[in-house]
Amino acid sequence: MKKILSILLKPFRFFKFHHYVTLLAFIAIGVFNFETTLNPTIQEMRQKKDIQESFDKWWNEERAQEFKNVGLTPDETIKAQEFELYKERYRVENPTPIIEERIEEMKDEFLEWWENQGGKEQYAAEHGSFPTDKQYEAELKKWINNYTDKFIRYRWAYIPSRGNTESLLTCGLLFPGICSFIFFVVFFMFALIHLEKRWNALYVYAYAIVIAIISGFFVNLLVWTSFFEQFATQRYMGVSLMVCFLLGANTFDREKDIIPSFVCKISETGLFISMVIDWFLNPGIFNVVAIESPIFFALGGLAGFYMPHRSEDDATTTTVREKVETVSQEERIRKMINDGLEAANNGENENAARMLCYGFTALLQEEPVKFFEVKDSANKIAGCYAEIPSTQWIEWGATAKQKNIPEAAIVLLEKGITKETDASLLRRAHFDIGELRIQTKSDVNAAMEHLSKVIKENDSDTLAEQAKKLMETGKDILVQQAYAPPKTFKVSN
Repeated sequence: MKKILSILLKPFRFFKFHHYVTLLAFIAIGVFNFETTLNPTIQEMRQKKDIQESFDKWWNEERAQEFKNVGLTPDETIKAQEFELYKERYRVENPTPIIEERIEEMKDEFLEWWENQGGKEQYAAEHGSFPTDKQYEAELKKWINNYTDKFIRYRWAYIPSRGNTESLLTCGLLFPGICSFIFFVVFFMFALIHLEKRWNALYVYAYAIVIAIISGFFVNLLVWTSFFEQFATQRYMGVSLMVCFLLGANTFDREKDIIPSFVCKISETGLFISMVIDWFLNPGIFNVVAIESPIFFALGGLAGFYMPHRSEDDATTTTVREKVETVSQEERIRKMINDGLEAANNGENENAARMLCYGFTALLQEEPVKFFEVKDSANKIAGCYAEIPSTQWIEWGATAKQKNIPEAAIVLLEKGITKETDASLLRRAHFDIGELRIQTKSDVNAAMEHLSKVIKENDSDTLAEQAKKLMETGKDILVQQAYAPPKTFKVSN
């Protein structure tokens, strides 16, 4: 669980203050989209519940008795028929809150009024001429727009056929679906983090806002071509073209090899994902967006190629700030270890264990590794009394071995095996201690004892075979040490 959490939190280690502010803004936009998208569905569910409850009450209190009064048995079939009639009457008084369904109902209602209830005549009286089919469509559109303008997802979206260009300022706050929103958050943050290494972060935000606004004009241009004219009445929203622009800027630069290859590959993958989402998952007008995505990617590439890098002063300031943050982090780690040792000496076992666990784990993870500090801290922690779990000692020992600090690894592993009860962990720890002592020629006799315990537990698996080979090496070392000439010490004057 700790490893999974560490992987999930790893990207946040590179975040700065404005990154968190941006994420908070995205969360607010996500909640806003979630609420405005689902609100009609929630109202529909409440309406269905109200229909059922009010019908049941009416049926039990009035309608069933009326059937009995005329000699009919109100069985389930009659009740179902009555429910359908009741639902129709309810819908007349309370239309569906699902906007798209209501629009279809309104088209039928308007046609009925236009043809059979004096709509044409009223239009002719007001305008002095009999209406054409084109004028009918215009009146129908006006009537439907008066209804849809009550809802944010229609009022803020850009609809090319209406020419509501003021909505280009707000359509970027709406998203056609959850996939588009997730794509936006992930790849915008990716582009922001890497672009601001070459540009100032303010330039990235400025580009993002400007491109988000003007992208609607480009969609409008293509929609009015004959092939895409069918999408002119649909809603454009979201900012996938803006993200594609930033990904393009993230891919190109006039200086060779300044952009890591993985950044280029992820950016190109982001373009492909954006096109797939807009072509297959989002409604019709987003086919236009999918086609224009490579164009905005290329425009972003031009911006990335010609945009000058931030000044040396900015880069130097950032480097100094990062160094200060690193130093302060190192100081905090060492202070935590020292405080933990002091707490252990004062008998504050629980507090000591907590500080030592966090502090020493962080010390082991530093890059580059501070070998002497790790060895010194390992000896000090092993020599104090703190209630640290045996698994933690063994985990530290394995990490120290991996980091090539054998002296610290031996101390930590030997501390861990004193209380460990899990047979597999214990056996592996014995093997690691034996291996490290053989490699460093440190107390080879003790190494042989540890390796013999590994073989005693199971003498036929891979670990046992490796232990046997190490014991052969250990025997050779012991022979060499036995026949080695005694050391001579030269007396200095």
